[in-house]
Amino acid sequence: MIFKSIRFKIILWYMLILTITLSLFSWVLYYNFRHSLHENLNDLLMSKAEGIADSIDTYWEAEKLEAIKGGVTTNVFSKINNINFAKIAQQWVEEKSTDPKLINIAVWVYDANGEPIASSKDIPNFKVLSRGMFGDVLRGHSRFDNFDIEIITGKPTTFRVFTAPIIEDKKVSYIVQVASPLTILYAELTKLRGILFLVLPITIFFTGIAGALLAKMTLNPINSMIRTTRQIRADNLNLRITIPDTKDEIKRLADTFNEMLEELDRAFTFQRQFIQNVSHELKTPLTILKGEIEVTLKKIRSANEYEAVLRSSSEEIEKISQMVEELLLLAKFDSRQMILEMKEVDLSEFIQNIVENIRVLAEAKNLKITFFCQRQIIIAADENQMKRLFLNLLDNSIKYTPEGGKVMIDLQKKEEIVNVHIADTGIGIPKEELPFIFDRFYQVDKSRTGMGVGLGLSIAKSIVEAHRGTIQVESKLGQGTTFVVTLPLSVNSNLHLPQFVLQK
Repeated sequence: MIFKSIRFKIILWYMLILTITLSLFSWVLYYNFRHSLHENLNDLLMSKAEGIADSIDTYWEAEKLEAIKGGVTTNVFSKINNINFAKIAQQWVEEKSTDPKLINIAVWVYDANGEPIASSKDIPNFKVLSRGMFGDVLRGHSRFDNFDIEIITGKPTTFRVFTAPIIEDKKVSYIVQVASPLTILYAELTKLRGILFLVLPITIFFTGIAGALLAKMTLNPINSMIRTTRQIRADNLNLRITIPDTKDEIKRLADTFNEMLEELDRAFTFQRQFIQNVSHELKTPLTILKGEIEVTLKKIRSANEYEAVLRSSSEEIEKISQMVEELLLLAKFDSRQMILEMKEVDLSEFIQNIVENIRVLAEAKNLKITFFCQRQIIIAADENQMKRLFLNLLDNSIKYTPEGGKVMIDLQKKEEIVNVHIADTGIGIPKEELPFIFDRFYQVDKSRTGMGVGLGLSIAKSIVEAHRGTIQVESKLGQGTTFVVTLPLSVNSNLHLPQFVLQK
């Protein structure tokens, strides 16, 4: 189980990347160090060969001056295959063999024919100038080579050898060869390899421990979230995850999860409340139906009595049917499955027709209806749903306005929206009740007793939001109520409202 955890994967990837990085760094370091050692050794050998040639030439010039003073002509002082020069070279090698500057440096001097004329005392009989090397040197080329030389019997030592021709009058007068054992260089490289092979796993091990601690610290908030999440049940959705005091992905995850819990809590609360409300609203008409039928069945009734019972039952069934129809409509809005048959509607003319149709109800209560509007306010809307919306709002205004009152409708076009004001001089709504009037089955006690089931305004709100609009209410108790419906002039409005399936 631990091998599939995020913590293990983080540590594994961290150590793997670190291993690759350190291995690459170690390889580059080792390669550059080896290259640097070889370059330094080559520079040393070149410098020593140049110094040896200059020193031998100095000895030779000193002897040459002494000979000239003795009357010897200069034409006999050529270095090429000159026995006197060979003696000078042997003398120099013997004198300088113990020079501290030549420690670990072997020296050979060859004549123009490739025959040794002088060499270091510790390897006097070993010749490292092969035929191939000699041919290359005669052409004036210096070169580096590696040779295995047995200084101690059975234990060959690898030497780095530099061979340099000394040119005189465009001819090779003699050859200087210097060599240094690669033992020290190999020892340094071996030491570096040992350090790298030791440091690399130790570094990876301790950084792995540090990575594990870091992963634990990083994932601690997630473990806390897991513990809290395991405690959440349907009956305690009010629990919330502790938000870490950071601005990272874990905080965003906790915020998102808490938002989801709030949505679930609201959904469960609404579901419980909805079930309770539906049960309560259905209980009354069903109880009436049951009671009337039971009373009727206790004895034989007259035709008029049966007819009265059936009419009463029909009214209760109509109430139940209406409530079920409204609930199904709300369910479609909630599930975003309501298909709106959108088309261009002249809102002014549309509401004017609704007002004319409902005027008879207002006149029955001696109410005055006034309608103010601008002409040609075109919106995209579903006519059936719009009719349901405004009939519902106007019916409420008429229903809760006392006789002799007023109902006023006013359309105001502003840029990309239109505001529809529906105001009345009715009984009003208490201030503390206003936030809840669009809730389902909610009824204001002082104004709605015995009227409807409290779904009308919920349906109105759903219709407005389906058209990407808003609905607001203002009211003062005893002074009247004003509903303000805001609708976009185009279905492409930027209002941030729920998305519905639109059929154009």
